[in-house]
Amino acid sequence: MKNRKRTLLAGVAVGALALTGCGDAATDTTTNEGGDLVVGDQIIATAEAYEAAQGEAPITFYTGASEVSEQQVADLFAEETGLEVDIIRLPPNRLNERILSEQAAGQLGADVIRISGEDLIEGIADADVFVPVDLQDDISQGLFEEAVFEDGLYYSSYDRIYSFGYNNQVVDEADAPEDWADLLDPKWSGQSAIVQVGAGGSTAALTRFQIDVLGEDYLEEYAANNPRIFDSSAALNDALARGEVAVGTIPVATAYSAVLDGAPISIATPVEGAPAYPFYIGQTGSSSSPNAAEIFMNWMLATSAQEQAASMGDYPVRDGISNPSIGDIELPPADSEFVYRATIEESLDNLESDAELWTEIFGYTG
Repeated sequence: MKNRKRTLLAGVAVGALALTGCGDAATDTTTNEGGDLVVGDQIIATAEAYEAAQGEAPITFYTGASEVSEQQVADLFAEETGLEVDIIRLPPNRLNERILSEQAAGQLGADVIRISGEDLIEGIADADVFVPVDLQDDISQGLFEEAVFEDGLYYSSYDRIYSFGYNNQVVDEADAPEDWADLLDPKWSGQSAIVQVGAGGSTAALTRFQIDVLGEDYLEEYAANNPRIFDSSAALNDALARGEVAVGTIPVATAYSAVLDGAPISIATPVEGAPAYPFYIGQTGSSSSPNAAEIFMNWMLATSAQEQAASMGDYPVRDGISNPSIGDIELPPADSEFVYRATIEESLDNLESDAELWTEIFGYTG
């Protein structure tokens, strides 16, 4: 395959590099003559909205993304705007259940929601959870057209990629897996790990990639190695960091967040490529801090937050942002063969059959 890039990222070394430069420095923040909130050179909020937001409660942010990376987001947002964010993190499938249950009872506690999974986001939107957000002109300009859904009812906030990693204190570098095919080696029997297919958009995207690119036979051979099956990427990531498993499939940004915390994880960019999947974001109609929530939405899609996402290995959704990187390693461009994307239609059309096939192959009963 051409234009593929293979790099194995040494967790400890990359972590040392990244601690000095991973979204640490906040972008310059000011208010203009009219009192509008300006981050960098972009207006994030009008003077009226910013003044009102400062009198509101902290934003309650429901998210299915990594808690560590989302805390970094919340910290940078607070630094750049003076507004606070409280995070509630659950795996996407469980988060979806909570959202729909609270919405049905008229008690939804979220101001802003971020979640992966085309089926999940469509179900949440159909339950009338979201309200449209009118982005500031500085934010809407430069945003990819493909990131806007239902005329601004919700947005894609970035594309995250799914790869695999290994514990570099358990696995010798000479024996380390570099490509997806390496995970089929019998030496990993009982020592590898994967997240169950129904956990959310991430595992659905991984399964679609494995079936479409690597082939059904790949899944059967992988399952024959008796991998340990986890309910969430966070739980797998923790087990990998502790050395309870030697290798495991994991979203890059989730693993990299652990690396920054000192976890001995090395991350692969395999020659066969890696699946990308969107994390969608929307503002709720039940928000008790609507001005702060709207500012948060604008900020999430602005240059500062998009640059932070790219620094964690996520693909941004606006023009003018560098390719994602992990420490000093730059990932391939979004339009390269390395990045595998299924369309929303493909994802939804194959969701049920992929899950059934995965469940049958792995003998998973929940």
